[in-house]
Amino acid sequence: MRAGSAAWWRGRYAARERQRPRAGGLELGRITQVALEIVDAEGLAALTMRRVAEEMGVRHTSLYRHVASRDELLVELVDHVLGEGLAPETGRGWRADLEEGARQFRRILLAHPAVVPLLTMGQLLGPNALRARETGLGLLIRAGWEPAQAVQIYLTVAHFVIGTALLGTGGAARGVGERTAMTELFAGLPQYPVVRQLAEPLNLPDGDQEFAFGLNALLNGIGDPR
Repeated sequence: MRAGSAAWWRGRYAARERQRPRAGGLELGRITQVALEIVDAEGLAALTMRRVAEEMGVRHTSLYRHVASRDELLVELVDHVLGEGLAPETGRGWRADLEEGARQFRRILLAHPAVVPLLTMGQLLGPNALRARETGLGLLIRAGWEPAQAVQIYLTVAHFVIGTALLGTGGAARGVGERTAMTELFAGLPQYPVVRQLAEPLNLPDGDQEFAFGLNALLNGIGDPR
């Protein structure tokens, strides 16, 4: 059974219901926090069960009660990161809350760039991911959206955030130096006259500006519940 699949999570939830914490024993939250510290500092390649155990001062076999493999640890690591978010409550209505939730989600992902590619390895079905779904969908339904519309809006916004985070943390990320180099490249390509003409404006917006514009355009297109 693939770690992170719906069937895997179903068994995972059932096991957690049966499992009783041991006094002074390891906790999943502490394991995933240590794993995150390693990944943030050294990247995914540095993360192994043995390395986590060494950092915690325990035998690596002690981790297996909570995660049976590195793949399972990666799945739990993603959900741990998603737990850093708080329910947005701006007091300015559903759209403001949804916008703040999207911005917060993006800030969290950009703070842990090595984790971002893991979001595409499977569905996000852990406790923290489902808590976010519960909050977001509840917000939209209370605002007057029909359930099917609420689902479409929530997933569209969530996927937009994940997509921009992937572009902002991977090889396509554009810092100041890269934007300058691209401007110079475009300006020197007469065979693409429109691109050459727009060489500078094409590379002016940074990731934050692109995200703000895209999110605003997306929500303007969605409109309000009827």
